[in-house]
Amino acid sequence: MSQTDKDIPAADLATAPETKRFAPGELLTCDSCQRANAPTRTQCMYCGAALRPVAALSPGLSPAGSEPEPNQIYIVARVRGGQSIAGPVVDQIAERFRLAPAELHSGINTGAPLPLTIASREQTPGLLSELQGHGLETFSIQESDIKAQPGQVKIRALQLTGATLGVVTASPARQVSADWRDLALIVSGRLQTNRVEVDERQSGASVKNLDRRELTDDESVLDLYMKSGAAWRIGANEFDFSCLGAQKTLTAFENLRALIQLLLGRSDAELNDAYARLRPLLTRLWPPEMTSSKSRSRRPRASRKDVSIVTASDNTTQFNNYSHLLWSVKLSELRNQ
Repeated sequence: MSQTDKDIPAADLATAPETKRFAPGELLTCDSCQRANAPTRTQCMYCGAALRPVAALSPGLSPAGSEPEPNQIYIVARVRGGQSIAGPVVDQIAERFRLAPAELHSGINTGAPLPLTIASREQTPGLLSELQGHGLETFSIQESDIKAQPGQVKIRALQLTGATLGVVTASPARQVSADWRDLALIVSGRLQTNRVEVDERQSGASVKNLDRRELTDDESVLDLYMKSGAAWRIGANEFDFSCLGAQKTLTAFENLRALIQLLLGRSDAELNDAYARLRPLLTRLWPPEMTSSKSRSRRPRASRKDVSIVTASDNTTQFNNYSHLLWSVKLSELRNQ
């Protein structure tokens, strides 16, 4: 044992790192890369830009990233099929809802449903009317309805026939079949976890950075929604693409793209693949989950003054919320047919 280790009390060695989870309303959004950061940071963990507090919203709007109360509603808008919205109108909407104009232009161009803000029941009619006056199609989705939706069941294989779509669930393993006409919506996206580890030496008021590591883990996913109410999730990293037959390739990316085309070719399902382009907008309502922990550094020959600070972000909840919101919009359309 080194002299440094002898000088450290046993209690210090055994102490586990304390992890703190931040509420959405506490997070700071980077003006440069639009990613959420822990409120304890002064610089963006992704791009290094300086962070500043979020400005207040226009009167009558709920703050982005705040926890909605049970009676609050998501105000959702999209461009009606075959139509377009003039650039100055989009800029006006962006200013009204405190959104970056470039992000809103990009989001509207996808044609996908966009959750713009959260509002109370009293605010909802006025906001919907205002957006309809700009030529947008609107929906009001209760936050409680999104949270009430069951989680997607993970599946590890598909069994495809001319008449049925069969799935093999991951855990517990079982087989389920559905009619192709039951498949109504396919939502694609990526689940990402970013982890930044910084080793520092603290001496009085001074801090010296010793080492920095950034780790990223991501997985492409597909959510399949059935009119019967079933919801299934395909994770590309653990899915058996044998159902593609001769179309199966060596990369998960190409296999997932081929699978989407196969599903669309055999059903009347709608595909929404806009998540990646909408993430900056979605982050204002659903920031990635952030955790931060601090413990003694595990570097070789670390002194008692060396600490390791770990900050991690995860977008799983954000993608789940958007996927559920899209299904709520689709259900509204199906009921009105």
